[in-house]
Amino acid sequence: MDFKQQLAKAYDKDAKRRNEAEGKRDKWKLDLRQKFVKLLKDEHKRSILELGSGAGLDAKYFQDEGFDVLATDLSEEMIKMCKKRGLNAKVVDLYNPPSLNQTYDSVFSLNVLLHVPKKDLKNVLNNIADALKERGIFFYGVYGGIDKEETTIDKSKMNLPRFFSFLSDDKLLKVVQGRFEIIEFQKIDINSNKPDFHFQSLFLRKK
Repeated sequence: MDFKQQLAKAYDKDAKRRNEAEGKRDKWKLDLRQKFVKLLKDEHKRSILELGSGAGLDAKYFQDEGFDVLATDLSEEMIKMCKKRGLNAKVVDLYNPPSLNQTYDSVFSLNVLLHVPKKDLKNVLNNIADALKERGIFFYGVYGGIDKEETTIDKSKMNLPRFFSFLSDDKLLKVVQGRFEIIEFQKIDINSNKPDFHFQSLFLRKK
């Protein structure tokens, strides 16, 4: 079983818990979501491709704000949750989003690309850029600040292995600049017990 199959299995198992998480989310995540919406509205952009939608909490918010949304995830159970919310949703592999056969005004990806190995990240970012219209907006949010790849098992949740790849701020900023301009980069303190570990928020524009 490769790491993507492991991820799909883990998130299939965790779908019900994540489906009930909207009222328990950190305020800073909701603030970033609202900032993304404001930027799109200011630029009169209408379509959003969400990569790694989970149970569809953010996608439903975007749809309620009047956007045309496609929710995507590697997990079939998560996509079932999205569809129950009335969302247009499909199983999509991050490694091949152009298979969607159309382009979007924006892409939203929260804590998804941290599952992509460093050796594959450049190609995945190229695929995301190809899925965007000219001058499209890309929100890229991940945990990081350290350089580390690991497979962990969270026994308090799905109790199944998940692969993670974290990047230092400098390496993250360098890799995105191949296809994107940086609108804003922000480090958010998450009160971690790991030195230098934080949330990395990037608002990007396709070159």
